[in-house]
Amino acid sequence: MTSIILLKLLKKLYAKSVGGFQLPALIREEDPDIISEIIYNYLINDSPCMISRFGSTELLNIVNYLGIKKGKQPILNYIKGEALDWWWNSSNINQLVEWSGFFPKDIKAVEEFCQLTLNCATQIDVLGSWLPNEYYVNDYVKNSVKVWLIFLDPFWAKSPWTLALKGKKVLVIHPFAELIKEQYYNKRTLLFKNNDILPEFHLKTIKAIQSLGGDCSLYSTWFKALDSMKKQIDQCDFDICLLGCGAYGLPLASHIKSIGKKAFHIGGSLQLLFGIIGKRWENPQYAIKAKAICPQLDYPSLVNEHWVRPGINNKPRNSQSVENGCYW
Repeated sequence: MTSIILLKLLKKLYAKSVGGFQLPALIREEDPDIISEIIYNYLINDSPCMISRFGSTELLNIVNYLGIKKGKQPILNYIKGEALDWWWNSSNINQLVEWSGFFPKDIKAVEEFCQLTLNCATQIDVLGSWLPNEYYVNDYVKNSVKVWLIFLDPFWAKSPWTLALKGKKVLVIHPFAELIKEQYYNKRTLLFKNNDILPEFHLKTIKAIQSLGGDCSLYSTWFKALDSMKKQIDQCDFDICLLGCGAYGLPLASHIKSIGKKAFHIGGSLQLLFGIIGKRWENPQYAIKAKAICPQLDYPSLVNEHWVRPGINNKPRNSQSVENGCYW
């Protein structure tokens, strides 16, 4: 432990005095209209597809896992920032449990999760790209089209990809499933100035298992919870599935593609499509860098009197530990 602390200290000192290793800039499509067209075309063609993204805490652990698999590297390379940790960083695992809902907090289980996610990532057709750490997993997503994650949201394109949902059987997997149904059936035409954002379709929902903070009394492991949702998906008749369900999202999207359907793992912002606001998107500085390309991007401006908060029934007891309650 002492040697690890010393190595980390030397790495910090080197970065401060000389400058550490810089990951290359992300190469991705950044035009919201082009991105919307790419997604639309994948959703309307006849082939199964997987549109997905990495969560930050999930990828942090995956990169840690890859470093461990690679093994001990020359000390100087590590100090320069050119080599990954070859030991488990406990803070990474803690974040995976608290923010991504993984359980149990067990290294073997985390390793299994990381390998599963990497295997599933090879099936991604369109990757919402946003994390410099994607550099380390490029071999797993080398065949995917990379687009800027923020523009997976349909609100900023002239022609939103959500038009592809019109008349389709759409399955939504999200912890706020009941509220999503209420908003859709009671307020669909009232949520957005542009009604193309939320067209008429046949909505079906599955309530995603909420295991943030590792709090899930129904299942002994995250993998059993995942299998339970897979079984529910297999029993549903749908054309397109939209997912916002933490670390379950990417593996479920891969499963959906494997059964010949279309999966769009949007992540946290899926709730916005149904007029459900959370703290994260009330900040006018949110996604400020994207405004250089898309001046009209302004998440607080989406909200009107018909939007709602998730409410107490949709709030786990440890919600404040998840990025300061960003979804509530």
